[in-house]
Amino acid sequence: MIESHYPDVEVFNLGGGFKVARGDLDKATDVAEMAASVLQLVDAFNAKTGRHLRLEIEPGSFLVANCGVLISEVIDKVTTKKSPEDTEGRNFLKLNTGLNEVTRPALYGAQHSIKFLSAAPAGETEEYVIVGHCCESGDLITCAPGDSDEIRAVPVAKSVAIGDLAVLKGTGAYCSAMSLKNYNSFPEAAEVLLRADTGAIDIIRHR
Repeated sequence: MIESHYPDVEVFNLGGGFKVARGDLDKATDVAEMAASVLQLVDAFNAKTGRHLRLEIEPGSFLVANCGVLISEVIDKVTTKKSPEDTEGRNFLKLNTGLNEVTRPALYGAQHSIKFLSAAPAGETEEYVIVGHCCESGDLITCAPGDSDEIRAVPVAKSVAIGDLAVLKGTGAYCSAMSLKNYNSFPEAAEVLLRADTGAIDIIRHR
């Protein structure tokens, strides 16, 4: 069809939107597998028509989504469990960040892996729900995949305490750009650039 309707086309552009795995529950697009299938079609078209379509992609976030992390701090640790055997209650860790800086979980249940940095030995783990500081019911960092309203608990070392650091991974694309600027009067987070060639650190936006 394309050879008759678009005789002058030289480029076959697949666009972007390739899924990036930012969290443990995410599944990334297998670009190599996709490319192999598409190249078969392009090669068949070229052989049939004697033309030479050039294949292009626009990977966008695929290149940079996992180049950024958000470093935050644990500011509260509470439980609604009445006893260790209570299956109705929950353990919560509250961070000094939230949907004002990483809006993706609240918007569409996006997943971001979290690593906690603590001076105490890791030891045993317990299930915790990770929440933000915005005093909004939707400020849920560990929500269910694709469902921003459903709570998801994740294993965290029992030793994690207030003041420990939490590193949210995969915040390199559609995070800073989509942040809710000064929401609830929270100032914008500082942005720091780590240069791969020299290891130098530059502050590119002050808090």
